[in-house]
Amino acid sequence: MLTEQQINHFNTFGFLIFRQLFSPEELTTINAEFEHALTSAYRHAPFDGTYRHWVRTMGPETPFFAGLLEDSRFCEPTEQLYGEDALGIVSDANRYVGHTRWHPDHRVDPTEDCYGVKFAYYLEPVGAETGALRLIPGSHKNPLHSSLRNNLDSYQLEICDVPAYVCESEPGDVVAFDVRCWHASWGGAVDRRMCTVVYYKNPEGPEEEAATRKRATNSVKEPNNSGLPLSTHRDIMSYWTANHEGSEKRQRWIDRERELGFLGYL
Repeated sequence: MLTEQQINHFNTFGFLIFRQLFSPEELTTINAEFEHALTSAYRHAPFDGTYRHWVRTMGPETPFFAGLLEDSRFCEPTEQLYGEDALGIVSDANRYVGHTRWHPDHRVDPTEDCYGVKFAYYLEPVGAETGALRLIPGSHKNPLHSSLRNNLDSYQLEICDVPAYVCESEPGDVVAFDVRCWHASWGGAVDRRMCTVVYYKNPEGPEEEAATRKRATNSVKEPNNSGLPLSTHRDIMSYWTANHEGSEKRQRWIDRERELGFLGYL
């Protein structure tokens, strides 16, 4: 559970860092499931460092990953920050290539986009020159968020020259940030292994719901940009939505996400 100080820090700056949230034994499992998931999914196009590999890790071959959305270390802080009815969206695995430009995942205006929290963790040590996540504190709120959207490109600065907090981390550390924060990375290995766990606030009122449905429409298109057959994503998500464990929390998420349109491709 988050302390009052942690909640205030997150609300003010837009992020928190949890050191050694995963045990060494869990990291062994994570590494094994990661390699299996990415290698299996991209059997038709093995990683060669030319483009990012991404896959949802919510299927039967990645049971540890699939359970992270319901892990109290993730869902309880989320519910403190965004309400007990916050929605578990995705657990995934990535092999990144090169720098990641400055961007927010979502817009700050709740009438234009939904919002929530992303928990990100790397499987190798990362620092300022080796691909660590960079965040611009407070950029999850206006006027800073919109000012950056309007002016960041005109600054003509390298990614590393934009004033930001560098989230240096070791395997086992987890960074939680509001998806509206501007973030990037600089340097790093071609095969930069990073995983995420994402939650969205359950929309309230017609304007928030309309914005969330718009996000859901875009989310349904994501598998088309992954280089994977749509059937791969369908198989993974069909397993997760089957909810074989009978989790009440997961079933609530599934029902609401289906209603909002996040599961439209199943």
